[in-house]
Amino acid sequence: MTKKVLIVEDEKLIGLMLAEHVRELGCRVTKVVTNGEAAVLSVQSERPDAILMDISLDGVMDGIETAERIKDIEEIPILFFTGYQDSQLLQRAGAINPVGVIDKLDTTEAIREAISSLLQ
Repeated sequence: MTKKVLIVEDEKLIGLMLAEHVRELGCRVTKVVTNGEAAVLSVQSERPDAILMDISLDGVMDGIETAERIKDIEEIPILFFTGYQDSQLLQRAGAINPVGVIDKLDTTEAIREAISSLLQ
């Protein structure tokens, strides 16, 4: 069965890039959303198998708060993406027990490998 992946990314171009990587790995993108509220609604309606989550999002919730809310609904593997290397932010993200946290500015190959490990 093809895995379903939700992408939560406030930068549309990066969201489209991530969606392309997910499709190249043989998975289906349920949606690409830009804020936490839309992500929670998508989890409730689509029930993805995995989530690629930006830490910085549009709206009132950041990616970490969104992940906490989602984990209250259902235990879904989450891979965080961030352009920030703030230690407190990364510590908050680690408390969610994500599959990993990857730098958005990393190489394309490293990003693909991280997504691949999320989907296994």
